Amino acid sequence: MTPSRFLIINADDLGISPEANRGIFMAYEKGVVTDSSLLIQGPYSRQAIEKIKKNPSFHVGIHIDLDPLLGWKSPGIERFPRPKLLEMMNKPDFFKRVKKEIDKQVTAFLERGLIPSHIDTHHHVHGFPQIFELLVEAMDRLGIRAGRFSKKGYALLGREDIPVTSGQAQWMEDVLRKKGILHPHHLIDPLFPFSLKEIPAGVSELMVHPSMGGDQWRQKDFEMLINPLFMSTVREEGIQLISFSELVSSPSPLT
Repeated sequence: MTPSRFLIINADDLGISPEANRGIFMAYEKGVVTDSSLLIQGPYSRQAIEKIKKNPSFHVGIHIDLDPLLGWKSPGIERFPRPKLLEMMNKPDFFKRVKKEIDKQVTAFLERGLIPSHIDTHHHVHGFPQIFELLVEAMDRLGIRAGRFSKKGYALLGREDIPVTSGQAQWMEDVLRKKGILHPHHLIDPLFPFSLKEIPAGVSELMVHPSMGGDQWRQKDFEMLINPLFMSTVREEGIQLISFSELVSSPSPLT
């Protein structure tokens, strides 16, 4: 028997712009996007929430944005050199501010009557071990049982990547397992060439940023998703599309 392949198509940056909101919901309505990540403090989050509440089957997670605390701005601006930033992350005051900000954003999400399917972070900053630990602590405390994880580290557009060593990856996986937090086995970033035919067995997350207008790379994601060839390949390959919520609610592990 051919091993099962499950794919979460997760749209990041919901709430960042009207164009992104339109692109994400259009891809959802076409049955392609299966989950999403909301920037609760995004300038167009209210617009996104209104649309979410009109679509009860729409899955949405919390896209924690810690960029201001790190001195990060778009496009690719970092106030501190990476060694200085890593040094800052080990200071107790930084821990307190990050914990407070995570709690603030999660509270804002919940107060709007939304149920989080998962948690991830803007620009993958939970790839830094210090932030990872604080995020997992919040997830455990709040009963959020799914999130994004990559044992290979995280590539960032226009800025230095966030590497994850094999030792760090093993530690992170152990922490997630002990806390009962589930995650896809593989993270696929369309910034790099990939083939649906080569998606491995188990659960994968395809992280996308679809947008109807705006940044060219976001438009490219949107065009990829709505191309009829994309979904026809998914069907031909027998890939099962799921959400983070379905990953958690499955009566048996999806492997």
